Parts: sequence; C-alpha cells; structure tokens
Amino acid sequence: MQSSRCFVMPRSKIWMLRKPKTPPKKLKSVFHAPDLSRMLRLFRAFFFFSPAVDFTLNPVNLNLNLVLSEDHRQVRPVPIWPFKCDNYGILGSQYFSSGKHHWEIDVSNKTAWVLGVYCRKRSKKFAINRSTTHSNTCSRYRPQHGYWVIGLRKRLEYYAFDESSTFHPKVLALSVAVPLHRVGVFLNFEAGTVSFFNITNHGSLIYKFCKCYYSQPVYPYFNPWNCPAPLTLCPPSS
Repeated sequence: MQSSRCFVMPRSKIWMLRKPKTPPKKLKSVFHAPDLSRMLRLFRAFFFFSPAVDFTLNPVNLNLNLVLSEDHRQVRPVPIWPFKCDNYGILGSQYFSSGKHHWEIDVSNKTAWVLGVYCRKRSKKFAINRSTTHSNTCSRYRPQHGYWVIGLRKRLEYYAFDESSTFHPKVLALSVAVPLHRVGVFLNFEAGTVSFFNITNHGSLIYKFCKCYYSQPVYPYFNPWNCPAPLTLCPPSS
C-alpha cells in the first residue's frame, strides 16, 4: 500500500492543470487579410489567359526624344533643345491577330504615361509628328483612331480615353484606391476586350474596353510622356 501511494501522488501532480498566462500586448499582432474578391478577379483573369507574352519595345520609327535601354525593355524621354517634340510613344515588337495575351508594365516613379494597345486603321498609319501640341496628341487617343489606352497625368490623375461624338475623346476619370506601380494589360482578341489591372493592389480592375473592333493586328502601345523616369516592360518571369 505504501508503494502504491508513492506512485499515485507524483502522477497526480504531473496532470494538474494550470491557468494559461495572458501573452504580453507587445506580442499581439493583427492580420489584415487581402481583398479576396480582387484576388479572385485576378486569378480568373490569369487562369483564362496564357502566360505573359515575352516581347520587347520596337526601335523602328523611334521618336528623337525617346531613348531605349540596351535590352529594349525600358523607354524614357530626353529633351532635345531647341526643338520641342511631342512624342507619340512606341509600339511593342510583337503584334497579335488572335487569342488571349497579357503583359505587365512597371510605372513606378512615373508622373505621366499612357498605356494600352494600338490597331492600325486602314486609312491611318502610326507615325511621329514632331510639331504637334500636347492637346492634339491626346485627341488621337480614341478607339476610332485605333487606340484603347489609359493614362496618368500630374502624378495622381488617372484617366481613360473612350469614344465620343466630338473631335476630342471622352476623358473618363478613374478611381484608383492604391497608386499604380505595376499595370497588367489583358487583350482578348476574339472577345474584343482590353482590360487593365492594378497588379500592385491584388489585381483590382482599373478599366475595361468592350466591343473593340480590330480591323488589323494589334500592337502593345507605350508612351512615357515627358516624365524622366523610365517606363519598363516587365519580363514574364519577374
């Protein structure tokens, strides 16, 4: 009996429950879950699209006030004194006549830019006019002239150029919750859509053009404007 008592008492002490201690406040943290609806939207967009297209910027017909990097993935403007050049941007080296395609652009530190796609119209030709004004340059950014683009000006003003019945395009102000650092352009040739996503903010939709009619192959379009920071076409693996 004495040996059994010595055996039971230690076990009773081992299984004794103790009151848990409250962790100090400095160890507490709050987990902020991302917007799942925006993540799902981005997932769907990527799921229905093939992997990002691998292409570079096309140096052909490059404007005098634009400079390309050696790998042809960055473009930036340079002043040409005493001439004033209002650039029309630069096209991608690859065109698309069918299928679904997407690519991403790094616009970090940019205060102005225009991005999207360009489709050469039968009666028009992509050209560089070195004597036009800024307002005239913007007037050509409309689907009727083959441009489906969005842009930034004055660092914080985002906008889209849509069709209108007047000479000037309809400039639509865009609401962006998080400043754009990386923009995804999604082209669906058969569906006639061009969509823009804010990759920085879990892939939230920025703007979508619908019922786009492409009479010719479509080219990626880039315009860094007069902001000295480079506009960068991201590699597919980045």
